[in-house]
Amino acid sequence: MFEPSRSMIHLLLQAPSESTGQNALMTSAPVTPADFWLPEGASTFAPQVDFAFQFVAWISYFFFVLVVGLMIFFAIKYRQKGREAYARGPSHHTMLELGWTIIPTILCVFMFWFGFRGFIDLRTPPQNSYQIDLTAQKWAFNFRYPTGAASADQNLYIPVGRPVKLVMRSEDVLHAAFIPAFRVKHDIVPGRYSTLWFQTDHVTEGWNDSDPLKQKFHHFFCAEYCGKGHSGMYAKIFVLPQADFDLWLEKQGRWMDDLKGDELWQVAGPKLFGRCASCHSLNGSAGTGPSWQGLWARASGGAGSDGKLDNGRETYTSLIGPGKKFENPESYVRNSILNPGDHIVVPYGNVMPTFRGQLNDLAIDAIIGMMKNLDKFDAKGKYIGGAPIAAK
Repeated sequence: MFEPSRSMIHLLLQAPSESTGQNALMTSAPVTPADFWLPEGASTFAPQVDFAFQFVAWISYFFFVLVVGLMIFFAIKYRQKGREAYARGPSHHTMLELGWTIIPTILCVFMFWFGFRGFIDLRTPPQNSYQIDLTAQKWAFNFRYPTGAASADQNLYIPVGRPVKLVMRSEDVLHAAFIPAFRVKHDIVPGRYSTLWFQTDHVTEGWNDSDPLKQKFHHFFCAEYCGKGHSGMYAKIFVLPQADFDLWLEKQGRWMDDLKGDELWQVAGPKLFGRCASCHSLNGSAGTGPSWQGLWARASGGAGSDGKLDNGRETYTSLIGPGKKFENPESYVRNSILNPGDHIVVPYGNVMPTFRGQLNDLAIDAIIGMMKNLDKFDAKGKYIGGAPIAAK
């Protein structure tokens, strides 16, 4: 990012070329530093976008000061001081009119060119882009990789020094993918596929550190109001060296296979709960969907002393009992995950999307195990029942 103290001539001389960022060192240093208006830039787009922004901004500053300054000067100098007679001013001045027409036109042409050049680059993914499918839903982003693996913690992991293309769709309402450090933003419209691409040549340090405070990452926001949980629709972006990315991707396809017994819900449960936390709580507080607190007891023995559901029509025991719709509460929870519209808990609406094709049997087992042992988790889903058997 260009320093505010630099002159406009210097900015013009330093205008980035199309190759800006391609030769950048693969370090953690930002491409462009932060200033009053913009955060640190971390993508190959950042210099180009920041230059266009600074160009327009500094021209606007200059003419704002010029126009307001002249207005104040003339208001003071030519103010009425006595009983001077009204004098008719000039109605036409060719050179002045040419000046305030030609100069702004030239500046607008430059603004258009810088913006148009950047727009074309932003909308044209390279042919060798690494494709990641993004599904947006209330209120989470789900990332699926070419191998079929999905990000377990719903964060985006990408390789350094390689163009990445997101193929995006929405499960419900209008969303928008916004990555401030990469200088990209694009709407995600229901019923349509949209694409967004970027490249960063800078690794995020501490991406695999177990201490979140030591992790460096980029923010991924939803920038289109999409309902009650909009402010919590957020993900982190970690940029990995190619070798580390390949290992991470391989692990994502089988990370739950190595978890045995209680390890499954102790380790995998909290990670998977991140996909549920925007709608469901663990402490009984109201959300878009019912809280998990007490859910297992209700599903096993009934909602209250009369065993009635909130709608008063069926009991949980008749819903789950032998020979009925489900033989056990595990089957009820599984069906609610895969077919959430089958049984709506009043007064909540039918807004939960299906996770069919996103969560396999192991993942559902981990969620069920976590529900059975909520007393071993805090309100944010962190395991507090002692050290998990498996390392995180």
